Amino acid sequence: MSGRKVLEVLRAELRPLNEYILNHPYVKDAEQGKLPVDLIKEFVISQLYIVPHDLRALAHILSRARFRDEVEFFKVLVDGDYKAFKELIKLAEELGVNVDKPPSPKPEAVTYTHYLSWLALNGTLGDAAIALVVNLPVWGSNTLRLAKALRKNYGIRSVGFLEAFGGPYDELERMAYPIIERYLDMDRYRSVSKMIQAYERMFWDSIYSGR
Repeated sequence: MSGRKVLEVLRAELRPLNEYILNHPYVKDAEQGKLPVDLIKEFVISQLYIVPHDLRALAHILSRARFRDEVEFFKVLVDGDYKAFKELIKLAEELGVNVDKPPSPKPEAVTYTHYLSWLALNGTLGDAAIALVVNLPVWGSNTLRLAKALRKNYGIRSVGFLEAFGGPYDELERMAYPIIERYLDMDRYRSVSKMIQAYERMFWDSIYSGR
């Protein structure tokens, strides 16, 4: 099965879960100007924990790469996360969140990065590639909408972190295809894709639960 077909199959199976995430009330409230600022800060606090841990996980995955296409794919992701992290610092500072000693995030909000770390240690590079290309377009769609909402409704200027994930993801997906095919195991890929998106849902549910 081609990498493209694998993604098509998994996305079809994940459609209900992805639709829930894409229609999450956290983002809708922000678009309507109804989201409390404290919940915007909760998003940032969670990301100050998640992004550095994601970077460590991605760096470990990169260290396991054996083929040039694997090096290139995961290096793009490491570089992207590093650039996004610098933008996250700007957002945190604008909102008055302590960057050096941020408050502890809700445990449920950071399960995504713990699972990515688990994949870095225990998964194949195909598992990691599937998780990321399944997740990032959904995450990026929400963060791009959030960037527009925060700028328009809250006057927040430092939205580069949120815009960093806006895509497009076509080229990244093409880079992932040979890696997905090399480690092809549909049972594993199904499990990984469902897990990563379930943890994505937990993130949004958790940061919204303090409303």
